[in-house]
Amino acid sequence: MTILIELKNVSMRYQEGSGETLRDRVVLQNLNAVLEVGQTVVLLGRSGSGKSTLLNLIGAMDRPSEGEITVAGSSLHALSEKERTYFRRRNIGFVFQSFNLIPTLTVEENLLLPQELKGELKTRQDAI
Repeated sequence: MTILIELKNVSMRYQEGSGETLRDRVVLQNLNAVLEVGQTVVLLGRSGSGKSTLLNLIGAMDRPSEGEITVAGSSLHALSEKERTYFRRRNIGFVFQSFNLIPTLTVEENLLLPQELKGELKTRQDAI
């Protein structure tokens, strides 16, 4: 099989509080995984256990505190912010729990926007 996603010693921590109460909150610690093309994976866990954090890391929206993430052969930690944006645009799709539509666009325009940003759509007729 072909490896689609690989996580090597991935850890993620956030700073909480301020001043004297500032502390690190560890969400993920030394996570290792290999996910292959065609494999179905389910993330289960209680609220706050790191499911969304993991998806944000794999989707190149966030960077891990430690470790390496490779998606579709691209090493995410080696990419700049701009390169990660282009990577997401070309390779990642998200369906959020809450609506994240652009309110000034129609539903159709929101759906076609990723293709338009990639330069694959010149007119709406191209999508039909």
